[in-house]
Amino acid sequence: RRPNASRRAPGAGLSFLSIPRSYYGVLTPAWLSRSAGIDMTLAERHVETITAAGLCSASGEVDLDATAEQVLAALPADADPSVAKHVLRARYANMYSLLRDQVDEETYMKIVRNNILVDVQGDDLLMQIFTSTVLQRAPGEEAPFFEFIQRVCSERRDLVTGEPKPLRPGCGGFGIRNFLTLFLSIEVSKATKARIDALAAGRSDLAEYYGHMVDTFTAQLDESNPVLTAISDAMTAEGEALERGDQAAAAAQSEAKARGQQELMAISQRYRDTMRELR
Repeated sequence: RRPNASRRAPGAGLSFLSIPRSYYGVLTPAWLSRSAGIDMTLAERHVETITAAGLCSASGEVDLDATAEQVLAALPADADPSVAKHVLRARYANMYSLLRDQVDEETYMKIVRNNILVDVQGDDLLMQIFTSTVLQRAPGEEAPFFEFIQRVCSERRDLVTGEPKPLRPGCGGFGIRNFLTLFLSIEVSKATKARIDALAAGRSDLAEYYGHMVDTFTAQLDESNPVLTAISDAMTAEGEALERGDQAAAAAQSEAKARGQQELMAISQRYRDTMRELR
């Protein structure tokens, strides 16, 4: 965060790819109802009051500087105080579903503020950040960019000796989850903005159409994430099996990985068909 602030002050240095907030998580009545375990009608009421208080945008982006005290003050007097925790967690809800308590809230917020992409493989974490294009000759032309990664490798110990094992090359994977999740997050953000613009223009028909798009992309993201996790876990287990010379286990995990990839393709095709029907 400090280098980014130093870069923005004089306007010099690399600029980085802007990641939509929907990649990390946004506040919706449906999500709040599931996360906080409350009735949908009550969740809708809470989101409305939080938005009216200026703590959340119309597209569900909760203020990054919002505090629990501010959220509690904005909620109705009869609201369960624990709802405030879920409202603030919405800022990184998608990552939390992946990492849970592997990292603390401060780390989650640093990731969101600095537009960092995250993936996990087993107990290892991969963080990625991309620059905007560099050395571009003219607007619209293709140009290269830089990718910076940081791997946070979990400490593994030999079960026999108790000594730390060598760090596994490429721990944390290569961000396979981010190819799909980033694309869907961008589509969610675009459709959400289009819905807001349609409402402002008094076009309820268009607003309904874009609302269905948001729901469809979000549903695909929710359905794809567990499959992506299963593929990632199978890749980890396959590597570990090969490492210990267990060919049968490696073959089984390779088959599990292939099944996951087929399932992911089927999910993608089904939602492509849904989007075609919407249009």
